[in-house]
Amino acid sequence: MLIKSTLKTSHLLFTSLILLIFCSFIFLFGFSRAFSSSVENNGLSPKETIDLYYKALLKFSNDDLKFEQGALDKEVFKIAENLFNTSKLAPMVLGKKWTHLNKYEQNRFINALTISLQKKIMKEIKKYSPKSIPTLRFISEETKEKFSKLNCSISGINGHKEFTVYMLKSNDGVWRISNLLVGKDSLVRYFYSLCQDLLDKYSLAYLEAELSGRGYVILEDFEAEKVGKLPKDWTWRKRDQDKNKPYKVKEENGNKYLAADDNGESVILGKDVKWNLKKYPYISFRWRARSLPEGADERFGKTVDSAAGIYVVYKKKLGLIPESVKYVWSTTLPVGSTMQRSGIGKPWMIVAESGEEKLGEWHTYVFNAYEAYKKTFGGEPPDKAIAIGILSDANSTHSKAYADYDDMRALKYADADSGIKELLKAE
Repeated sequence: MLIKSTLKTSHLLFTSLILLIFCSFIFLFGFSRAFSSSVENNGLSPKETIDLYYKALLKFSNDDLKFEQGALDKEVFKIAENLFNTSKLAPMVLGKKWTHLNKYEQNRFINALTISLQKKIMKEIKKYSPKSIPTLRFISEETKEKFSKLNCSISGINGHKEFTVYMLKSNDGVWRISNLLVGKDSLVRYFYSLCQDLLDKYSLAYLEAELSGRGYVILEDFEAEKVGKLPKDWTWRKRDQDKNKPYKVKEENGNKYLAADDNGESVILGKDVKWNLKKYPYISFRWRARSLPEGADERFGKTVDSAAGIYVVYKKKLGLIPESVKYVWSTTLPVGSTMQRSGIGKPWMIVAESGEEKLGEWHTYVFNAYEAYKKTFGGEPPDKAIAIGILSDANSTHSKAYADYDDMRALKYADADSGIKELLKAE
């Protein structure tokens, strides 16, 4: 994780402190919830709820039961999902960015935040054994109708700590944690600083990947978009402002995707999405070509059309001119061939698919975007990619190019190369 140097030391110290309390507290709830299904906390006060779960935990400890770690992981995720008020926590840690998200995007972030909580829980729980249960003591309680502040302490193998738990009563009558406080340091503030630090350099999609630890960044899946419309957050060049945009979101078997029906418009759609290229060096996408531009050949200006094209934009020279690699579905050129036409800002093109053999079929492709830069532009790639793009065009051949796009991701690990096998000369 990338945390600014001015915050790094204090955050690391606070993280270990807050997570000790955080996870000890969850430990009380977690095992009792997993192994004592008879425990019900509806209608109980915050203190009574904690007391009840703690007694169940002691009973579990005395029973000395054994369970598989994978099952425990799933249980702890449920605990983090149900015990913490993540619907309240998420807007606080994301700040102003939260209000710009639709419901689908908000739920995706809440899920990533919940996974991050679960990961921290598991990291700390592994330090404990069932026979080393910390002692819990209530110091004071201040509870109103829907808000509670509990001052508590725990004593165990990690020493003695005092902390404050803030809880809110949900509409279902269950008390859930909204924050934990140690001195002036809070769990909310920790996550807020972490999220803002990452968002200073990268996009929300990258932040979600880092929080969840899932190993890939969802650059675009179109699931948040309205059917029949252009996708949100995608733009085009000023010179294409008055052109017909041959793209719209469609749905098939419950899955949304972007359909391109180009009859000569040649409009590039672009999306600003920044991710750490060294950490997630692979690019993957699904596409389906439905009509190839007749006689197209990407080496020449008069025939430089492709049924489908996906750009990975690495950086901008002098702040204006992008450096990009474009993976294309070619009409005629062999798979693995690469070329760059002369001229400022021209992309390197790599043929990912060619010809009519797979026409009308969805296929997924994975390439090493980091290595693709080295084999095309040369030298070491920049630390981050800054955008992706889409282009189906048939203007040069005066024909048509129809294709569908979906599930564009940046991957941390993959068994894939750059896709380059042969260098072709281009005009």
